Amino acid sequence: MAEKRDQECDVVVVGAGLSGLTAAYRIQQNVPGCKVLVVEAKDRIGGRTMTVEMQGAHGPDSWDLGGQWVSSSQHHVLWLLEELGIEHYPQFNSGKRLLQAGKEFGITEHHDSIPSLPLLSLVDLNRFITNLDSVAKYVPSDEPWTAVKADEYDNMTLEQLVESSTWTTVARDTIETGWQVVSGLRLREISALSYMFYLSSSGGLEKLVETAVGSAQELRIKGGSQGISHQLAERIDISNILLSEPVVAIDQSQPEKVKVHTQSGKHFTCKHIIVAAPPHCTGSIQYLPDQPTRRIRLTTSMHPGHLFKFVATYKKAFWREAGYSGEIVCNGSCATVPGCNKAPIQYVLDATSSEGNPALVGFIGNPSLWGQVSVDTRKAAILNHLADFFGDAAKKPIDFMEKDWALEPYNGGCPVSLMTPGAMANWDTIRTPHGRIHWAGTETATQWMGYLNGAVQAGLRAADEVTLELRPQHQRGSQSSEAAEEVGGGLLRALDGRKGQKETTCRGYEGSLIWTMGKLAVVAALVGFAMRKAWLAGGKINLPL
Repeated sequence: MAEKRDQECDVVVVGAGLSGLTAAYRIQQNVPGCKVLVVEAKDRIGGRTMTVEMQGAHGPDSWDLGGQWVSSSQHHVLWLLEELGIEHYPQFNSGKRLLQAGKEFGITEHHDSIPSLPLLSLVDLNRFITNLDSVAKYVPSDEPWTAVKADEYDNMTLEQLVESSTWTTVARDTIETGWQVVSGLRLREISALSYMFYLSSSGGLEKLVETAVGSAQELRIKGGSQGISHQLAERIDISNILLSEPVVAIDQSQPEKVKVHTQSGKHFTCKHIIVAAPPHCTGSIQYLPDQPTRRIRLTTSMHPGHLFKFVATYKKAFWREAGYSGEIVCNGSCATVPGCNKAPIQYVLDATSSEGNPALVGFIGNPSLWGQVSVDTRKAAILNHLADFFGDAAKKPIDFMEKDWALEPYNGGCPVSLMTPGAMANWDTIRTPHGRIHWAGTETATQWMGYLNGAVQAGLRAADEVTLELRPQHQRGSQSSEAAEEVGGGLLRALDGRKGQKETTCRGYEGSLIWTMGKLAVVAALVGFAMRKAWLAGGKINLPL
């Protein structure tokens, strides 16, 4: 029988990542009997999550090469995990942490959240973090363009802000390293306002970079994060998900319906459509009528991050046996590979699975350069660099896998797309429907944008928008604003309202990335007064510290 090339349904969702699948699942919950089709350009589901099977000490096991962490402060994704019956467990962070702060510094270790940096650099870093968090607190995550001095911050790069707000080169290098791990972007690539919005949506820099309670790297998902998408696909019905079908055109020229065209020649007619693709990817679709000019300007001004991730599995967790947490932060050791100015490792954590298979997970610094060397050369450099910190045992993994997200089809980067200077003026269009087209994806979130939680929140919001539109006209017309917020039983409003509540977790210890300076009050009190006087007097200290 010939494959049917023209299909009708109620809703089409473009993108089978976490946001799109959450939207499809929630619509089916909100509107029983609603026919939803999910159309995905890739040959797999999961979007920016990717769980792979590797050989471990006790046999095959699962590890994540894409987004993987969740947190007790991320209420939307925690709701979904509970809904699907998926368990999570704490990120291991007990033991000594390792740091190499630059080519001129050796490897240092410490037990608490205060790293072994020069004193002035510690104070400098603490001052920057404290001041930026205090400003970001007043940047509305739903309307960041309305913040005080929004235009001023939107017209400068984050690099310019860091240069004007810090004294020491070590503090600047540490900020650069931390931000690259969080976003995959360099300081010069985004606006200062975009950075502040990112902090606002998560609750501050401390939450972004730590493994502590309520922080971004607090919890891991049993079986891997891509399992969330597979569970959603089963609930939606896998037959309603079409893979390897890139959407090339969305036509709203006819009243009361939308026509969706794919590269293979399939056509779908629906009442509403949700586009749950990264903003920079939505521009490859032809729209009739075209998108508003301001939204086009926004999406073309959002750059995707470039993360290069690796996982190495081992027979034993030798780092734990030696009293280390597995955490490494490095922003400057010398490379031994021609053409690469720094050794590859930027950040590493313990990745031992829930089944007890030891592993390390890490991110490569300067991925554009390291991506140009051969796979074998890069692997050897990574393992040799790990050995600098943990000894020769690190050179002998059972298995090793890597993922350059810049090469991922229909993504071209990971984990998030953020705004260049001047783009925030058009940010109000990021969630505004275009006719019968609604927008999802983690970039459209107001809480934990750029994370799995942001993807889930955006999917829930888009589903609620479509649910309201699918109701009979006389019901839609009689909805008060309060009643409209109760669509889907008020789930989204309830989850959004939990932001800022005290986080709870099953573990009693805390950990952090070693550049977090939230607990430097004592040091700052001793040294900060003199430095503050110099700063207020207009002096700027460019110390090689």
